[in-house]
Amino acid sequence: MVRKSVLLSAVFIMGLQNLLAETLTVKVENADPGKGYNILIGLSDKEEGYPDKSFTWQTVPVTEKTVTIVFKDLPKGAYAVSLYQDTNGNEKLDKNVLGIPKEKYGFSNNTTFPNYKKNLVEVQNDTAITIKL
Repeated sequence: MVRKSVLLSAVFIMGLQNLLAETLTVKVENADPGKGYNILIGLSDKEEGYPDKSFTWQTVPVTEKTVTIVFKDLPKGAYAVSLYQDTNGNEKLDKNVLGIPKEKYGFSNNTTFPNYKKNLVEVQNDTAITIKL
């Protein structure tokens, strides 16, 4: 009986690993290397709250004009990617009085504005995309 439980648990865990085995690599081009500059990048799996709410996110220092960010162990599915370069360290996208961003930003599929459906990227196995700031 105990052996059967251990075996079933092992099969369940191996099944979970297959569900969480996807990788998304995002290459960000045209970044400005600078002391303390970071890219804040988020993956959204729901339209509600996009681009401000993310399923997962990362903060990555900018040391070169091209930055590579890897999301591992993602569930298979579609995600919309949004990012910006935080040049003053306040961890928010600064905008002018008209609401126009003052910091560089980008979206998956290189759209100009956030649009969840247009920004969706299907993540299967090892997926790689490029976003230009």
